[in-house]
Amino acid sequence: MYCEICGVPLGITRGNLWHDDGTISGRYPPHIMGTFFDVDELNYLFHSLSEFMQFDIGDIVASGKYHDTREYMGALVEKIKEASGGKLPPEEELYRMMLTPTRIWGLAEVGFESIEPGRMVVSVKDPYSIPLLRGDVAGVADVVTGRENEAVWEGDEREGKMFVAPAEGPSKLSRLADEGGHYGMRHEVGELECERCASCGAPKEVSGLFKWDGESCRIEERFSGRRYCFNNTQGITAVLETLAEELEENIEQRMIAMSREYSRALYEDVAGKPESNGGRGSIDPELQLGSFACRGWGRVMEMSMQDDEWVVAVENPHNNIMLSGRIWGLAEASSGLDLSVSDRTADGKTLRLQLEPL
Repeated sequence: MYCEICGVPLGITRGNLWHDDGTISGRYPPHIMGTFFDVDELNYLFHSLSEFMQFDIGDIVASGKYHDTREYMGALVEKIKEASGGKLPPEEELYRMMLTPTRIWGLAEVGFESIEPGRMVVSVKDPYSIPLLRGDVAGVADVVTGRENEAVWEGDEREGKMFVAPAEGPSKLSRLADEGGHYGMRHEVGELECERCASCGAPKEVSGLFKWDGESCRIEERFSGRRYCFNNTQGITAVLETLAEELEENIEQRMIAMSREYSRALYEDVAGKPESNGGRGSIDPELQLGSFACRGWGRVMEMSMQDDEWVVAVENPHNNIMLSGRIWGLAEASSGLDLSVSDRTADGKTLRLQLEPL
């Protein structure tokens, strides 16, 4: 399951390509784009938004993930049909095929307690995010059964059960999402030029950034000890877009500020907080920005730090909201300054952020 040299799961290394434009894509159809996401940041963002809005946003989070999971799992099933002459495995085998890899992706440890017509019970340990996993499981169930389903969680944040059954009427998850259609295109970009593992071919930097606990489902960033997951890039973007649509006006700016708070606290916690405002931190921003490509966060095209003003431009950002906050917090932690965003442009292909002292 894991490479004997670098320790990265073979399901990730052999199934994906790292590109020189800072993206990671599936080697085989439907060529799903993947990203290493900071799980602790996602949960911080969802918790902070719930506090700010004064209600639990879990159903909105689940709806965004549900919609996208249904879409990309549907694309995957179509490719399975093409390869097998239109035939699909039995439902139970298809469920296992789709949900068992959640362990190496850092999402959860799942066990199938029962799979019956019209009902499934999944035992779960150490879920990366309960609302995100609700969306994942319900979306998979839709594709397998051909109907809309609900996934209900019973348990605490560390362990519980997911009860999956047909939705009574239109699923409340599906009502919050629009139809898409973005999977199946091969990413025609050259591979990342880097040192690679002699055994599995993954960039060596991946095993330098992350470690997999073979006894659990956790992916841990070596630098910070924070939990990560390898997830569908578009799925998390769909969640944040759904939040931006369903919540109040200007909530995107609020989310960027929350990601910035998390990012600054993270780097100051790991590398030490500057002694005073303007005192330099010990974090190396160039090293952190240079790791973006192997994380699937995009390729840094421009980086300048002159007179305490920062300009960073990233091609193919994995998510404009999270990456804006990450760069902002990194700049503050390394400079020891309180910074403001003087200019931010995002056209879908490039994110450019300009920061200056308050």
